[in-house]
Parts: sequence; C-alpha cells; structure tokens
Amino acid sequence: MKRRSVRTKLLVLLVICVFLVSGMVVGCAKTEKEQAKKEESPKTWTLKYDYYSIQNTEPSIIDQWYFNEVAKRSNGRIKVEYYWSGALHKTGEHFAAVRDGLCELTFLNYGYYTAELPVSRGVEWKWRPGLERPDALFKSTNRLYEETPIWKKEYESNNIKVLYMTNWGNEACLFKTPVLSLDRLKGLKVRTYGVEGDVMKALGATPLPIAAPETYTSLERGIIDAVTSFGLRTAAGMKLHEIAPHVIDIGSGVQGPSAVVINKKLWDEFPQDIKDLFMQVRKELIDYKWAEIMNETMETGVKTITEQGGKFHKWPDNVINEAAKIAVPMQEKMWINDVIKLNLMTETEAKEFLAKLDKYTAEYNKDSKVLGVSETYEKLYGKK
Repeated sequence: MKRRSVRTKLLVLLVICVFLVSGMVVGCAKTEKEQAKKEESPKTWTLKYDYYSIQNTEPSIIDQWYFNEVAKRSNGRIKVEYYWSGALHKTGEHFAAVRDGLCELTFLNYGYYTAELPVSRGVEWKWRPGLERPDALFKSTNRLYEETPIWKKEYESNNIKVLYMTNWGNEACLFKTPVLSLDRLKGLKVRTYGVEGDVMKALGATPLPIAAPETYTSLERGIIDAVTSFGLRTAAGMKLHEIAPHVIDIGSGVQGPSAVVINKKLWDEFPQDIKDLFMQVRKELIDYKWAEIMNETMETGVKTITEQGGKFHKWPDNVINEAAKIAVPMQEKMWINDVIKLNLMTETEAKEFLAKLDKYTAEYNKDSKVLGVSETYEKLYGKK
C-alpha cells in the first residue's frame, strides 16, 4: 500500500511538473510573439507645430498643407498638432523653443531673430531690384541655402534643421489715411520690425516693433497710424482694414523671408523613409504648390478687404524710385558690415552671396506665377 501511495504521489508530482513546464514554455512563446509583434509595429511621432500668429496667414496655410501631406502619406506614423497665436510660446521665443525641443516644428521669421539669424537677413530686402516676385525669391532662397555652409551652420549649430525657406508674399501696408508720397509718410508711427524698421526710419517714419497679435489694438488705441511688414491675407484675417482701410502697395517687394524648421535631434532620429517623405513633399511644394497657395491667399485677402469697404492704392513709380534710392544702399551696407563684424563672411564673400541671390531670382523671375497686391486687384476688379 505504501509503495502504491508513493508511486501515486510521484505520478501526481510528475504531472504537475509537466503542466508547469508546459505552461512556462507556452508563456515564454507567447511573450516572445508579443514582443516580436510589438517590435514589428512602426514607431509613431506626434509633432507640435508652434506658430506665433493666427491660423489663416499666408505661410501658415502653406505649412499646414505641407505637414498635413506628410502626415497623410506616413500612414499614421507622423501626426501634427497645431498651436496658434502664441498658444505655446510668444513672438520671439520660438527659436529657443525648437532648439531646446520644447516644440518639434516652428516658423522662424528672421525679423524677430536678428541676433540669432544674421546670415538669413541677407535675403530680406526692401525695394531691391529683381526681388519683387515671392515665388522667385522662395525658390532662390532654398537653392542658396543648400549651397551656403555658413548659412546652414546658423541653424544646425543650434540644433535646428531647416525643412524649407519661405516668405509672406508681396507686402501690403495699411494706413488710416491715403499716404501716397514720402512727405506724407514722415512722422507717422508705423508698426514694423526687422530690416523694415531701419528702412522706415530712413524714410522719415517712426518705426514701432509691435508683435503681430498686438497690431489691431495698437491701431485701435492710436498707438500707430499705419501697418507695414504684413501679408494681405494675414491683415484681412486680423481685420486690420476695419481701422486702417487704405491698402497701399508701396512697391517694396516680398515680405518676411522666414524658415520652417524642425528640432534637429529629432530629425536625426527619424528613419530614412520618414526623412525621404518630408523631402518628397518639400519638392512638390517648391515645384508648384507654394505658388498655387500664395495666389489663393492673395485673392482671398483682396476680395475680403474690398467687399468690406477697404480701398486699394499704389505708390506712383517716382515715389517707389525715391524710396529705393534711400533704402537699397543703406540696407546692403548695414548687412555686409554686420556679417563682417561677426566674422561670418568677408566683404567679398558677402557680395558673392548677394550676387548669387540676384542671379537666381532673375532666373526664376522668368517663370514666376505669383501676382502682387496691385496685380491681383486688377485681375479681380480691373484697373481704376
């Protein structure tokens, strides 16, 4: 009896051991399968796009197309969250924010970062001959950036990767009263920033560097008499024409060259297929989409302001030429002196940089598709 009992116990123990070992084997196999499945699942990224102005500005509409296309084509691997009107960081804070990884994507308007982006300012000009076409300047700046190591260093040494250079289209200026001569400009308090602040001062106005979100209230309170350094679609979206109803094409050319950027550490972590996706959509943007969107935004701005009682004017050619004679040599001298003092370029290198810019814009001007403020008004409503 005792022997049977012992055998029975041993048999039971053996069955239990077999059961436990089998369970462990199955459990391990299951864990390995789950781990393998987890490793096979593609990594995803949620990127914050941090923008200082309103959602429906010229560049923000372009940027939304770009990032939405990347997200759509990534099959869910890239997601983009949008933060408007300084919801994450205020005007002037975005350079440090993207550098330090506090946001993944942002838009850097050179005029707000004159100390951080001195080389970039070499493509921001008022009344410079040949730089009147936004899409020609857009293509030229992207090409020139890729060819200029010292310009790339300005961003990449600060942990910032440029996705593409951009701008706001042709400048629109809004005045409370028609100002059609330099004499009438003198003494006016004008909202501006960056290089145009220097220009407006040279032309006799009083420049005030007011951030875009504060422009409407500044007009309303009489702090300023006029607004420069604005895209027309942006001005219409912010309803600036309610207080400054006279839109004046001063012939100064393209407004606000800027950079659309991503945190470089994050960029370097992306697999090659994700990087390729960003670059493919960039190519489409440069080839045709940017010009298409920019024309749409200009038409929207002209229609909105016209239908709401705004009046369009254009400086006579003699006034434009008078402004150019004052502004162009002053700007060039200031920029060249700045990059020399900072040991970024020699005088020869700075002049070669500008010569390349002029050469490329002349080349792209031949096939320019984007219309200016006055051209768009005439297309929609005919000449006055």
